[in-house]
Amino acid sequence: MNIFIILILFFLNVGAYNLQEDYLFERQIIYSNDLFPEMPQKFELLRIPDGTTHYRINAQVISKSFELHGIAIDSAKVRFVNFTQLSPIDLTSLEKQLSSALLERYPTMSIDHILITPHGYMKSLPKSSKATFEPKFFQNAKGTFYILDEQGLRRYFDYSINATINVLQTTRKVDRKEVLSDLNVESKMIPFSMFNDSPVTLLPSKTSRFRASFKEGTLLTERNIEAVPLVLRGQKVTVVIQSGTVSVEFDATATQEGGLYDMITIQKNDGKRVKAKVIGENRVELL
Repeated sequence: MNIFIILILFFLNVGAYNLQEDYLFERQIIYSNDLFPEMPQKFELLRIPDGTTHYRINAQVISKSFELHGIAIDSAKVRFVNFTQLSPIDLTSLEKQLSSALLERYPTMSIDHILITPHGYMKSLPKSSKATFEPKFFQNAKGTFYILDEQGLRRYFDYSINATINVLQTTRKVDRKEVLSDLNVESKMIPFSMFNDSPVTLLPSKTSRFRASFKEGTLLTERNIEAVPLVLRGQKVTVVIQSGTVSVEFDATATQEGGLYDMITIQKNDGKRVKAKVIGENRVELL
């Protein structure tokens, strides 16, 4: 074979197989396709000593073993390779806890598969194990959580989720303070991967508006929207004055917007401006 063709094939092969830092094993003999299932050649790479649940080896040793069989792998980003024995534990309860926590946050999520892997070898799983998730776990398809073992020590697990999630996106350019509705947003199903903020999956039950202007096709997160205040600037409001059992009401104009119990400025019909507390939709109380 022409030397140039050999070199081309060699360099094409480099990078086709990327060596990872961590692998699980069920038997002591590790074969080539245990690391790369798609690899057609099967040959023995190494033997892990009996009774060993965790084995660490220099990545260059692994790389050299492949080279001896005429296969180049990419090990540039890995210094050591860790082999951890697959734990004989039933992770169903932890999978259900993770699934329930996600569906509570995203009722429209469709979960296809959940993979949970313990950090290190575990012989058994404590009964009634309760998973503790990170505060923003629902923003990523991959993450870490822990349970407490019988001694009260934390045992950590990695997880990855294959799922799709229904999100809202703008159907046209929208302006700041414009109210969300079916006229300017629509649902879109996308893969669940990573979000910088929690995505909006349904139209909020409370009337909401955009915090800023957004272009068409923007996926909305909770940071992008806010509830419409009970009182808007320029609106007519009912002013309540309570004195004992006597209540007096009159109309005025709000010169500021505000939510429940916010202090805002209102302008009475005689032009005077005073402070009042928001007590309901277009209702304020003069203190």
